[in-house]
Amino acid sequence: MKTRILVPLDGSPLAEQALSCAITVGRGLSAELVLFRAVHVPRGAGSYMDVATAGEGEWLGQLEAEAETYLRQVAGQVQLTGLSVEIVVQSGPAAEAIVDYAEQEGIGQIIMATHGYSGIRHWTHGSVAERVLQAASVPVLLVRAREQDAEIFQQLMLCRRILVPLDGSEIAEQVLPQVRSLARAVGAEVMLFRVAVEQPATMITGDWFFLPGDGQFADEEQKAQAYLEQVAVSLRGEGIQVSTATGVGPVASAIIDYAQANHIDLIAMCTHGRTGLARWAFGSVADKVLRAGGTPILLVRAR
Repeated sequence: MKTRILVPLDGSPLAEQALSCAITVGRGLSAELVLFRAVHVPRGAGSYMDVATAGEGEWLGQLEAEAETYLRQVAGQVQLTGLSVEIVVQSGPAAEAIVDYAEQEGIGQIIMATHGYSGIRHWTHGSVAERVLQAASVPVLLVRAREQDAEIFQQLMLCRRILVPLDGSEIAEQVLPQVRSLARAVGAEVMLFRVAVEQPATMITGDWFFLPGDGQFADEEQKAQAYLEQVAVSLRGEGIQVSTATGVGPVASAIIDYAQANHIDLIAMCTHGRTGLARWAFGSVADKVLRAGGTPILLVRAR
């Protein structure tokens, strides 16, 4: 069965920046892209309409027609890349409509931008994208949209290096099946990364700093490297190119710094995982990586 990738759009060029990534992933996986737009008339909005109009029902019908016209235009451009494309318009609040459709229609992955504006709807980190992350059971790949790159989806995203931060837990490793299939599909190198830590830890301004002492940190770094190499063996056995690296310092900052220094095209990680004092959850490490870094991030909800 062909993989279906849901790409929510709100009609803005900013939201369309997710298409660059969606096309690259879709072509690699031979997937079908489902271009999706939700239209919604907020409760009570009819009171602000001209009395000559027929009311909220007519307004909603007009919004749906405009959304379908828009999606058909975008679909025509995407089809030029050779991908199979479907368009879907549904009524309702954006986040709820996205999650419900993904759950009911066998969507394998959601790819969306974390910023975009269209009329009264706001797509921002902390709003639609965050609610989708909190509720969706399928992996969500978020692309940080930028004002200066409004037309960037015309330039397909390169996916040569995928950074996979791990914390040593089986929970965090639940991202690996997604990474395996994507890396094989696009021929990307997988870079396994772990921040070496030791106890005790000291919290400073909301981040955990792990302070080395008396050679203990070197032992922790060796343990981290040995763990990564163990994970790498199974990936290499599948023909995937893998490298490993360790970092130091606050976990989120170490991930961001490594991604920027090593030309990472995509970061893939779980939105939940606990190992000792470290907590990886949306709202913590993954949230900080997304907010501070400009690299697209694939978030898999751990079970």
